[in-house]
Amino acid sequence: MKKAVSIAGTAVAAALLLTACGSDGGDDKKDTSKDPSSESSAPAEGGADTKVSGTYVAKAGEGAVILSISGKKAVLMADKHICTGEYADMGGKMLMLKCADGNTDRSAGKVTASADGKTLTVDWDALAKNDTFIKTTSPSDLPSGLPSSLPSGLPTDIPTDLATGLPTG
Repeated sequence: MKKAVSIAGTAVAAALLLTACGSDGGDDKKDTSKDPSSESSAPAEGGADTKVSGTYVAKAGEGAVILSISGKKAVLMADKHICTGEYADMGGKMLMLKCADGNTDRSAGKVTASADGKTLTVDWDALAKNDTFIKTTSPSDLPSGLPSSLPSGLPTDIPTDLATGLPTG
């Protein structure tokens, strides 16, 4: 139960972070010399398909990669990195993310959704391995082997006297 609550809390945090930034610092680099004829320079149009909107989790090494898509917005949490950006149609569905720490491992990737919308595979431009995400609608949807506790060394001096009622637009 503790594991499910921890993972569910992380998934909720991903959904709330649709307005934040960060990324994963993996060292598996992919050959970036792709055929330019296979890429489109079409402007981004539309947003997430109804089937694709939601929160997904993938296992990467010893940890989890969490991806949340809502409309045209996307947030990804991997390792110590958080990235935000767009899910858009650019001649194919793409994730275009920016990470607060400048990491670029998962900053751009082509998204392929399963027909039922339950899995997404992202072919990251900068990584040798793709991530295959599973849509999470309940803790029972999570893959086995994910971490069940928070990492040590998290900050404890988080401010509690933040202003409220600030403009959001």
